[in-house]
Amino acid sequence: MAHVPLPTNSAANSATTPLDRDEFRAPNSVPTASGSLDATQGLASTSSGGSSSSLNVIHNSNYFGPVTMNKIKSARNVSMGPNHGIINQNSGAGELEEESYLAALAFLSKHMAAGAIHDSKERCDAPKCMPETRVAVQDEILGWITDGHKDTEPSRILWVTGPAGTGKTAILGTIAERCKAKGMLGATFFFSSFSGSLARRSKTHLVSTLAYQLLQHAGLPQVGQFHTRMSQAIRRDPAILQKRLQTQLEELILLPFRHEVPTGTDPPRTDQMAIIIDGLDECNYVEDESESLSSGGNRTHRTKGDEQREILSAILHAANDPAFPFVIIIASRPELAIREFFSTGLARDATRELFLDNKYDPSADIRLFYESKFSSIRRRFNLPPNWPSIEDVLQLVANASGQFIYAATVIRFVEGPPSGSHTHVAPAVPGLRSPHQRLVRILDLRTRVHIPNVRPLEALDILYDTVVRTCSEPLLSVKWLGAIRLYTTHRRLLPARLLRLWMEESPGEEVCVLGPLSSLISIPSDPNCDELYSFHHKSFVDFFEDESRCADLYVSPLQTRDFILHMYFRNMDNRKFFLLDIHSRTIDSYKDEVFDRIPKSVLYNALGLAARGFHFSSADVFKIAEGPMLSCNALRWAEFFAVPERSKDVPVSPDIIHSKYLVSQMFCAVHVWCPKIRCRRACKYWREAILEVVRGRGWAVPSPLALFRDSWVRHYDFEEMVGFFKHAQADDDSDISFTSPSPSAKTDND
Repeated sequence: MAHVPLPTNSAANSATTPLDRDEFRAPNSVPTASGSLDATQGLASTSSGGSSSSLNVIHNSNYFGPVTMNKIKSARNVSMGPNHGIINQNSGAGELEEESYLAALAFLSKHMAAGAIHDSKERCDAPKCMPETRVAVQDEILGWITDGHKDTEPSRILWVTGPAGTGKTAILGTIAERCKAKGMLGATFFFSSFSGSLARRSKTHLVSTLAYQLLQHAGLPQVGQFHTRMSQAIRRDPAILQKRLQTQLEELILLPFRHEVPTGTDPPRTDQMAIIIDGLDECNYVEDESESLSSGGNRTHRTKGDEQREILSAILHAANDPAFPFVIIIASRPELAIREFFSTGLARDATRELFLDNKYDPSADIRLFYESKFSSIRRRFNLPPNWPSIEDVLQLVANASGQFIYAATVIRFVEGPPSGSHTHVAPAVPGLRSPHQRLVRILDLRTRVHIPNVRPLEALDILYDTVVRTCSEPLLSVKWLGAIRLYTTHRRLLPARLLRLWMEESPGEEVCVLGPLSSLISIPSDPNCDELYSFHHKSFVDFFEDESRCADLYVSPLQTRDFILHMYFRNMDNRKFFLLDIHSRTIDSYKDEVFDRIPKSVLYNALGLAARGFHFSSADVFKIAEGPMLSCNALRWAEFFAVPERSKDVPVSPDIIHSKYLVSQMFCAVHVWCPKIRCRRACKYWREAILEVVRGRGWAVPSPLALFRDSWVRHYDFEEMVGFFKHAQADDDSDISFTSPSPSAKTDND
């Protein structure tokens, strides 16, 4: 609200006549003042927070005294003349701050991992502690949040750790809900290595997700000023999220809190509020992985341990800042990089470790879990009230050895496939048709969990082994599991429907291969949706990826890749798979569109970024696949990849990149295992087809001399082969950003 001297002469009054009286209100008495102020200088602009702009010409030659102005958003050609008084203008700061706050929220929401927040839609089925279970450990964590600062040696970080399957995520999920109910929750981030989004497997979105929650928080001290400072930080540096984690944390969170502390005073204490970060060991995506691969290994390759240490360093920096008003809870397995960080230097002094062992009596909680779940199964299948016997329950408790994942897997196995999933349920295995039969199978397992020096996960391994062997072809099932693992991690994400089309040799194979594993893996109920396969627990992946644990069921990453590539050639001309994926057009219109079933861009990501692409691992494997390679329509394949799709969803430039990459990859791959003197039949067949098509499309192709050298003198590698091809649609190849990993480059799965 502005106070402006009101003119007392009639000319001034007439000048104000067109304006509402609410906009200019004169006080009853006008004090005399000395001096003068030209309104054209003192009222250069008006409030942005008022009503619509005024175009009235306001002129005053001379007046004395204050006047109140409001509801003016902007005014033009205003002259107050010589006057004596003070002009105060309403700046609309409240509205500007609100706009800045909403803009900051919108900015952070575009760069956050929404699924990582404890109550997100993505975590609607996340595990939680059952009532009356894990009471001791929950009470200890909550007690540390509220009273930890009273300890003789207080710490600001609590590290909750323990072996796989001990229920860390369930405990922290429950703690988050309890803290939120008590007003003690600051923010959360739940990493997940099985999430369909990279955001929950990467460090990149951690700070932005925490900042978003804090910006929305209504319970922080001096919340308005904190919101303003964070909004200003984003407006000042819109590229802040491209900087290292510690800088992001410093600018977006720490500095706004420091501004809240008056000079010479202690910072406000809110040690009863916690920030929760779960599953740090599942932060396994290395941000610069693609850059290090494309550079041919010239730069130092970061590891997931490096990423985890950077996160921990940034968190430690915040915890040691006196202005930071939270305690921090971190949960993870005791992996080497994390364990080393917490055991040295400042981190050791700032951290309290809580190890989930027998001290917290997990066996009693597991028994409560069994009793609750078996009660539900009895009702569902109309079983007698004394099923199972107390002795059977106690044996299952002993077999679990404190691992909740063992108990959860047993219950899922005994229950059988979930209701409503009939389209994805394999025919019942003889002897495993009822819950009682499945329970007997579990109880008959020969475990040695009570023998000294036994492997701590032996009971779980035996359980997993038993479930996998209920499949009709266990090794085939493990190959599928390896493919699912490969294409649900990093950037190689394939929906279940596309992976099924790629892998099935005959319709319905997925049900037979994965149906018996419903207690270990989630299969999307809708066969046509874009959901991913997902594993119920990381410990099962650890099992089938470790040869020492799964023994004769082990399938190496190389064998998995060979299997994937072999199935690609087998199914390339199999029209019935493609037609299963189509709803809107007739069968006849798809006779010549077999290759469209796996989109070009998907194949580029799935094969191209897997480093080996179309390459088989050995000459023997190549020979086995030669029959399917010869039966494929290589001409049709080349035609599909040589012509831009011109789809509204795929711009031409990326499509050209995909085409050039995949054609070059195939041209190189079919020749890799040829002897120096004479090419194999599959190589000749594919190369002749590719050259015929791309020449006809106006592509640049390898010269006759280059082809002679490639066949008789030496094999060009993929990097060189890419240089031989040039897409006809590209006026200048240099305009197309194109990088690719070397076929010999190692990846995390090699």
